[in-house]
Amino acid sequence: MNKIQPPIITFTPSLGSTATPFSGIVNITQRLCFKSCVGSNPVFAPQFSVRNIANVGKGVYAFTLHCEGIISYVPCEGGCCCTKQQPIVGDVVISIASDTAPTIEIEPGASINALDATPCQSCSRTFVSDTPLSINVTTTAGA
Repeated sequence: MNKIQPPIITFTPSLGSTATPFSGIVNITQRLCFKSCVGSNPVFAPQFSVRNIANVGKGVYAFTLHCEGIISYVPCEGGCCCTKQQPIVGDVVISIASDTAPTIEIEPGASINALDATPCQSCSRTFVSDTPLSINVTTTAGA
C-alpha cells in the first residue's frame, strides 16, 4: 500500500493583511510513503504558480494556487545513504475581492519543513511545510 496520498494544502491570510500585497502562510501536509527520522529534517523547496482566475460572484474572484516539488527525506533505519524522494502536486483556491478581473503575482518566502511527531517519537510519516507567501493583486480600472 504505497499509493501516494494527495497533500492537504491550505492558505491562511496574515492578520492585518488588508491591502495588496497581501500576505499569508501556505501550509502543506503530506503523508510520506515511509516513516522518516525525526532528527533529520526533510528537504523541500515548493514551487508555486497561479493556475487560473475565475469570477465566482459579484466582486469576488478566485484563483487556483498550484504547488509542486519533491520531498527528500531519510527513512527510519535506512541510514544516511538511503534517501527517499516523494513528489507533491496539489492546488488550493484563494478568493480575492475585486470589481474587475485581477492580475495576480506571487512571491514565496523561505519554507520551514518538519516532521510532525509526538514527544519521544523517533519516526513519523507526517511531513509539514509552511511557506510565507506575498500576493500582489492589480486590477484594470474600468475593465
